[in-house]
Amino acid sequence: MAADIIIIGSGFGGSVLASRLVEAGMKVVVLERGPWRDTVPVRAAGIEARKPLPRTGGLLSVLRSLRAPKGPRRGIRLNKHGYLELWIGDGIKVPCTSNVGGGSHIWAALLERAPAGFWDDRAPGLGDDTLSPHYDRVTKELKGVDPFDLSAFPNNGDIEWSHDDCFVRTEAGEQPLMGILFPGPDGDLSAVTDENGIVRQPLDFNRNNGMFGSPGASKSTVDALFLLPALKRGLEVRDLHEARRISANDSGGWAVEARDLRGGRNVTLEAPKLAVCAGTINTKALMLGSRETGGLDGLPALGDRLGANGDLIGKWPAGDRDTTLGPPSFGRVKVKGHEDSAYFILGGGEPPPVPGFLARGARSKAGRSVELVGMTQDAADGRCWWENGRFRFAFDLTGSPSYAAAMRAMDAVSEASGRTVDYPRTEVFTAHPAGGCRIASDASEGVVDGEGQVHGHPGLYVADGSIFPQPVGVPPSLSIAAWASHVAERIIRSN
Repeated sequence: MAADIIIIGSGFGGSVLASRLVEAGMKVVVLERGPWRDTVPVRAAGIEARKPLPRTGGLLSVLRSLRAPKGPRRGIRLNKHGYLELWIGDGIKVPCTSNVGGGSHIWAALLERAPAGFWDDRAPGLGDDTLSPHYDRVTKELKGVDPFDLSAFPNNGDIEWSHDDCFVRTEAGEQPLMGILFPGPDGDLSAVTDENGIVRQPLDFNRNNGMFGSPGASKSTVDALFLLPALKRGLEVRDLHEARRISANDSGGWAVEARDLRGGRNVTLEAPKLAVCAGTINTKALMLGSRETGGLDGLPALGDRLGANGDLIGKWPAGDRDTTLGPPSFGRVKVKGHEDSAYFILGGGEPPPVPGFLARGARSKAGRSVELVGMTQDAADGRCWWENGRFRFAFDLTGSPSYAAAMRAMDAVSEASGRTVDYPRTEVFTAHPAGGCRIASDASEGVVDGEGQVHGHPGLYVADGSIFPQPVGVPPSLSIAAWASHVAERIIRSN
């Protein structure tokens, strides 16, 4: 079909954007380098070309590719159907997902808004009030709920962990909603069908639904909640299509050069509008590489002000608890005496997807520790650049006082509990990189305006975490989805 817009990427940004534009009657093509995953709703929708999640597909399905400062310029690809890509930068490592549905397969399903004032005064026509209705809408669409009964929620942070000498209980409204289909009071785990005909299974507290996926879709994923309904209204999703270069075409629109990984051929698609939603790292890699080869021009701030969302991930022995029980995250916790140092959450023990004869031992080992994850608004003083045909990026955590504060809080947990929190002290591992295509009033300070359009490049938009003017310092998925909803509204008005 002749598309009105091409969207690169199908995570929280790309899926929400596609859904809104299709709803408005636009012809939309989504390019996604990863495959559809074999989950209950995707199977029920009749999509035949599916690949398993690592939770069911095993270790060989985990790693897609490795992108390092040395070696092949396009990295080392191990499995085109793989679930994760690992980018290695200077002082920072970033795992990126590769699926229809993007990072919603790996997320902890926590719905938290950006801090008050985050969107204010970033660009004309943009502010917290502008984004507020979009937050409301996507929270509802992502099925954000409180668990029906906290006492029936294994490892609940406010009940089972607040008794520890390390934490104080959160106050009303401080716990994030969860994008989880919880079982009802009777514990019924039978599949349910929502108002859009999407089939899901409620959460089984005894099965893992964390970073390696949620086969029953008890965890809200955007492929199920946004893309599947949009397919019925005419959306076209081309999975296993990897965008390699973007450029302006002769008719005033945009061209995408992509690799059809299933067919093993190069293809070019064109449309009047183009939205890049490939995730913070891959969006910048695509745009910097395209600028290097003449597809884009200008954009002096492209790649500047990279942040890591202050992510600090600690592994903490759990005592006599089994942390494999419960939802992917046990919620927010506040470290006693360090309540304002960072936004901390507890992550459940996640056994690796090993063969069956190893599964019991792996689960037992995983259940003996918990992830203590801190998030802050770091200094965002990292950068991305293009060098010798290769995307490079760097971040130094010592430039952010917020990291030192989060580390002091983790050390306090170690001291109070007598169980050492093991965390990295010199390098960042983050699934939440931010910035590099920042919102700003002009191209000297950022890449996109308050409507998500790239400065000096009409019809080109960005809708993922790379637009954040600074890290949100909380789980960022809801803010990415709200931003995409806002960008869609502006595209629809202009169209």
